[in-house]
Amino acid sequence: MTLSSGKTARLNKLFSPKDGRAVCVAADHGWMSDPTPNVLELKRILEQVVSGGADGVLVSFGTAIRMGNLFEGKNSPALLIRADWMNMPRLGASNVSNILPVVSFKKKATSFARDALMIGASAITIYYFIGYGDEFEAINIEQADIFAQECRRIGLPLIIEPMAVGGMVTGVNVVELLIASGRIAAEIGADVLKIPYTNDVKTFKKLIDEAGVPVLVLGGAKSDDPRDALELVDEALHAGASGTVFGRNVTKARDPKKMVADICSLVHGDKTIDEILRIGAKRRGRLRPIAANCTGCQICEMVCAHYHSSEYGLHKNRLRIEFRSKPNEPHIPKPIVCPLCDRCVEACEVGALKVGTDGYLVLEKDLCNACGDCVTACPLHLVMLDTDGKPIFCDLCEGNPQCIAWCKRGAIVLTEVKGSEKYVS
Repeated sequence: MTLSSGKTARLNKLFSPKDGRAVCVAADHGWMSDPTPNVLELKRILEQVVSGGADGVLVSFGTAIRMGNLFEGKNSPALLIRADWMNMPRLGASNVSNILPVVSFKKKATSFARDALMIGASAITIYYFIGYGDEFEAINIEQADIFAQECRRIGLPLIIEPMAVGGMVTGVNVVELLIASGRIAAEIGADVLKIPYTNDVKTFKKLIDEAGVPVLVLGGAKSDDPRDALELVDEALHAGASGTVFGRNVTKARDPKKMVADICSLVHGDKTIDEILRIGAKRRGRLRPIAANCTGCQICEMVCAHYHSSEYGLHKNRLRIEFRSKPNEPHIPKPIVCPLCDRCVEACEVGALKVGTDGYLVLEKDLCNACGDCVTACPLHLVMLDTDGKPIFCDLCEGNPQCIAWCKRGAIVLTEVKGSEKYVS
């Protein structure tokens, strides 16, 4: 059975005609938990989401009415309406405040598909829970079928979000339950699935193949590292996903606009993860430590040594974490990095060590006489001699500093070098 012309037209608003993919942002959390900053500042956040290029935005009916201007115009994102409610985020008040705790899980239908159509929605989204037992699942099936019938009558796409939760769900069967629930949702009449990632490409591909309808992968729990979110998207796309629906990883991001733009670049094939994170791109600048962000994990030291010598350890790293302590206080870690002070260059009488045209230190090995003057000149003791007598020094990984790429806390950053600026010890 083919989609009605109304459904097709509205799905074309959501999915890019160029690649058939979509980047959606879920911002429907406000009425399912108590107000959090990303809910209270939703207007500002959604303005950034729209500016970032999201293909669709999922909101509650009330938000759609108050902020309908964000969905007006030819280039605006598709409006997706959450048509049901559940109280799982407040169950036991485990991950929200104790303002509105609940003791039992409830789910209710809250909006009619025809109302969503009247305010210009491109689709509605509903939950389908599996894992709570026969009676609860039967209620879910009945509600979903009522929505599916109405959506067919009026030509509005139905997005179903299967969730494997409840007492019957274990770590062993959760993937199979997700696969089964995806197929069940498609049988009910889902035009699109919005579903959690199964944590590996093979099983997610099986889920997509068995569902037989476009699948949008959920963004998962909030992560402090954007790479985690991007890697989830990348794996899902390789499995055959048609895009993503990200919630807190966007609405709680430091820069929602950039986060959406980065996801769009990945989903629509403009860039790879490394290109988005600028890994591999040469950058001019000077390393600067931010001690307040350092945890002392020493990952920067290990990746520095491995990048330059393919060895693991801390004996050939071009930077170090120094632990300083005060009486009756714990050790305080601080990254010690090369400030490009040029003292090693000035100490090299044969001109073997110099600042290259790309702005980082380079060595003319044929000129080096292994005198060691550069080692003595370094005020931070970061230069050493290798077994062949040649100096080991920070070369900014030839413009791609691995210490910055791997530090999740931003304890080392790259700052602009000003021509007359010199290091002061």
